[in-house]
Amino acid sequence: MTRLSPRLEQPNGLCFNLDESLLYVNDSPRKQIHVFAVNADGSLAPGRLFADVPGDEPGVPDGMKVDVLGHVYCCGPGGIHVFTPDGQRIARLRFPEKACNFAFGDADRRTLYVTACTSVYRLRLLVPGRPQ
Repeated sequence: MTRLSPRLEQPNGLCFNLDESLLYVNDSPRKQIHVFAVNADGSLAPGRLFADVPGDEPGVPDGMKVDVLGHVYCCGPGGIHVFTPDGQRIARLRFPEKACNFAFGDADRRTLYVTACTSVYRLRLLVPGRPQ
């Protein structure tokens, strides 16, 4: 076992970008997403702040995934936050309850299945999720 990054307070969700050259890791208490370049040997280069996940509503950065355009989706305060590959927040998908995790589903991966505190929700998207 190798420790890759000592700088996060409480790492939680993680995912790779499309070509797996970048690893996104959220830090739940700080409401942040950090990004690390993945070296050829599997080690991580020093990371940097990718995005803050703002909001006063219930929820912290948790489940995280990428779509086929490289957008990063992350559960957080008030729903699922969507970021461009350069870290700009472009959307927040809101749900009646705190969103905890999610998956892209159906044959075209354009359906977002979301787990919340007491329910599971479904939402059709225009862009498919990255194949897992």
